[in-house]
Amino acid sequence: MSIQTTFTKQKRELAKAQELIQSIRAQEVRQIRYNAKGKMETVQRTSWLVDTPESLASQVFQIIREVVAQHGSRQQANSVNKGRFEFAGIQADLTVPQCRALQDVLGTLTALVNKLPAENKSHIPNGEIDGRPAYIMPMENVMKDCVRYVPYEEKESTRVRTYEERYQEVDYKTQNAEIDYGFPVLVIKAMKELLSDLSTAIQVAIDEANSQPQKKDEELERVIGKITEVFEKQLQR
Repeated sequence: MSIQTTFTKQKRELAKAQELIQSIRAQEVRQIRYNAKGKMETVQRTSWLVDTPESLASQVFQIIREVVAQHGSRQQANSVNKGRFEFAGIQADLTVPQCRALQDVLGTLTALVNKLPAENKSHIPNGEIDGRPAYIMPMENVMKDCVRYVPYEEKESTRVRTYEERYQEVDYKTQNAEIDYGFPVLVIKAMKELLSDLSTAIQVAIDEANSQPQKKDEELERVIGKITEVFEKQLQR
């Protein structure tokens, strides 16, 4: 029995137990008709019980025992039974908990691969920066305003005066460069295929481990049996 089947069965059984619990009623109302001599003729229920609380409780206790027994058997098997894990040349015989540990980080690996950037094909690199392809744009001058005083001679005078002349000169130069840190599309595609292969390899190992026989956890079954027995004794009238 696969672990998924076991979980599904347990979930179904516990849901059944909840239904039984909800059907427990404290009272049943009966309308009894007698003839003139006091002999009962008919009984009509205006509200009724599905079963007695004791009987329903007993059924719930039985479900609890079965679910705990299944869980115990599965845990016993999980610690012993192994499945063959094979991925990208890596081989190992792993238990279900070991496979689950790999499965737990699969989501993180998937998030990482999905976040990796692809190389920018809109710009053709024309250089390199820090060893990476880059699209380097032409330099641009950034100008600044300047003032200088130019001497001149006044007409019909020997005096020298100055006038203010405004002009611009280069203050500094800028250059934009787009450095491409993206990966080739084929690399990202290959990593996504590896993710799919890893997920499959983990599940195959889990299914193989779960297909092996499961041993009973006798101690756990004894304990849950005693626990339900304590509660059942309280219901005895």
